[in-house]
Amino acid sequence: MPMSDFLENEELLFTNNTNNTNSHGIIENDLAYSEKMYIPETLLIGWFNLSAIITTCSLIFYNMARKGSVKVHPYLAKMISIGLILVSTFYMVFSLLPYYRRMQNLAIKCDKMKKCPYEQVEHINNLKNTYLWFGSFTCIIQIIVTYLIIVTV
Repeated sequence: MPMSDFLENEELLFTNNTNNTNSHGIIENDLAYSEKMYIPETLLIGWFNLSAIITTCSLIFYNMARKGSVKVHPYLAKMISIGLILVSTFYMVFSLLPYYRRMQNLAIKCDKMKKCPYEQVEHINNLKNTYLWFGSFTCIIQIIVTYLIIVTV
């Protein structure tokens, strides 16, 4: 399903089947376990992975520069490493904002549906909050690492 369908067409979730199941036997009004839930999570995890890769590259480069494996001035190595970690942190922060909006929108739509039980709304909100705390905690750690790099050289 294209992303535009996910964002714009919330009515695709239900069909006219009398038993509300699709060809795979999944209950169609189970919004908390549908692709509408997994698409925002998948996008967020992709950004988390990119952030982790950039942070790892930054720390490896910084360690190589300090050990002399790469001939670079310590100040330049410090600036490059800090810059990469800050870019990584910005990716993390700017991926959390759209994730929050997507999941909030999903929870609101689920709450308005008569066939969507309150337990699903709670489940959506719990997952949203867990990922937001995880991402925020990771950003804090990245800022601490950046501070440690600043004070070492």
